Amino acid sequence: MTDRVSQSVAVVTGGARGIGEATCHRLAEEGATVVVVDRDGDEAQTVADEITDATGQTALGLEADVGSESAVESMADAVDSAFGRVDILVNNAAIRVDPKPVTEADEDSWDRILAVNQKGVAFCSKHLLPLMDDGGAVVNIASVGAGLARPDWAQYDSTKGAIVAITKDMACDHASDGIRVNAVSPGWVVTDYHLPDDAEEAEAMLEEETTPNPDGPGILKRAAEPREIADAILFLASDEASFITGENLLVDGGATAVGTGLEWEENFGDAET
Repeated sequence: MTDRVSQSVAVVTGGARGIGEATCHRLAEEGATVVVVDRDGDEAQTVADEITDATGQTALGLEADVGSESAVESMADAVDSAFGRVDILVNNAAIRVDPKPVTEADEDSWDRILAVNQKGVAFCSKHLLPLMDDGGAVVNIASVGAGLARPDWAQYDSTKGAIVAITKDMACDHASDGIRVNAVSPGWVVTDYHLPDDAEEAEAMLEEETTPNPDGPGILKRAAEPREIADAILFLASDEASFITGENLLVDGGATAVGTGLEWEENFGDAET
């Protein structure tokens, strides 16, 4: 364990799985006290316990549906009571809905994805940034889909495009408070969402998808592991990125560098980002 974010209190939403879970572990490994926030409170506490066992760092699991402002406010109160401040906020929580064109998307699916993916970032920032009395860093998780043209993904991609926009505006609003705000846009990441339940099968699939092959996505011809995205988040959250704000960091293995997005099947296959 090193100390790139030592003495920091970090809050990570959607922290019980995938990129969020990997980020919680990386922040703790680098010295942070971590608050694991997830809509599944039991899973959040399980991850928190694993972090403490692995690193010796203090970690707390909290339940919150980030699409509910009252739930986020209660979560922020709990963080304030436990630690009195926040230094790092990672707005990672997100959902997907079944991909379809806007002509087929119903109001309920729009309401839910906007609530979690877009309002969730706003609600968490609204109630946690006031706890950054000594400045801090916010990292919002967007997606390469925010800047691509791909069929049937209008609902998800539009929320991620909004995250890129709010990141830039928040950077302007809070620079005078000593708060930096950046976004990370992952490409194809193999998470437990994609993996089978069987441990051996999951390990084999993870190795296959993250090993370069001629048919793999992007320039690097492979998918990312969650930890590789977490490393980018850690960088932006740390003082190593002290002169970076208002930026959207693409972490996609060069996939968007080789196409406009219309080549989605060639670059990404059936991956979800």
